[in-house]
Amino acid sequence: MEKTIDLEPFRSWIGRSESVEETLTPVPALCLAATLNLPADRPPEALPPLWHWLHFLDRTPTAQLGEDGSPRDRLLRPPIPLEQVMWAGAEIDFEAPLQLGLPARRTSRIADMVAKSGSRGPMVFLTLEHRVEQQGRTAIVERNRAVFLGAATGAAAPGAVEERPAARQRRWPIDEATLFRFSALTFNTHRIHYDLRYATQVGGYPALVVHGPLQALLLAETFREWHPQKTVRSIALRARASLYCGEPLTVCAGEPVGGRLALWTRTPEGGAAMECTITAD
Repeated sequence: MEKTIDLEPFRSWIGRSESVEETLTPVPALCLAATLNLPADRPPEALPPLWHWLHFLDRTPTAQLGEDGSPRDRLLRPPIPLEQVMWAGAEIDFEAPLQLGLPARRTSRIADMVAKSGSRGPMVFLTLEHRVEQQGRTAIVERNRAVFLGAATGAAAPGAVEERPAARQRRWPIDEATLFRFSALTFNTHRIHYDLRYATQVGGYPALVVHGPLQALLLAETFREWHPQKTVRSIALRARASLYCGEPLTVCAGEPVGGRLALWTRTPEGGAAMECTITAD
């Protein structure tokens, strides 16, 4: 029987919460538009879907980062004894637009912890629930998942190879400068995205890893480009395989079903790296 982490010492962390408040200035939105080569004559009045990730950033001091660059000594980060932490997916409901130039508050709590085992050995999935409020009403409810993993012992496992037929595709240029800018904009210090030696020699990856949240944003931006008149109500995301720097990122979509559209980022083998379902009207 495969071994899992004993989570009993960390059960008391479930329910812990914190709140942060900031004014949503337009500069991060303008910088993200420049990073993704989007038109940016002026900042939008309201943040597009997922652009709230440019705000409420973690400010852990550098001395308190883990060996992989991720923050460890945080109110909502239990000291689970596994070396690496990665983003695994999220479900986000958009209830009202977030207006730029106004203050907003994000309240976060640990919603769940689940121990599993996989090809890398023991894993722990940590679910955080975020509620973003502005002008007295809830704008966004987000359930965000991180996965704690043990140290890599060799080359990372290959991505899924099952090919999926696409009704439509869109290619986005991705290079080291894109990864660097996105890391800077989101204050993401995970070394697999900018430190090639760490990514290949410690992480076991063949190249720098494209951020999961960056893939998610490109999925949302592709939908916004194809359907500019639609209002996104929810986005569900699941990371299935890694993507690496070195070639354009391809977003694929199936046929819409009612008000829902399935999209995914494609691995070089033709499978799905990041799966996404967007509901809009």
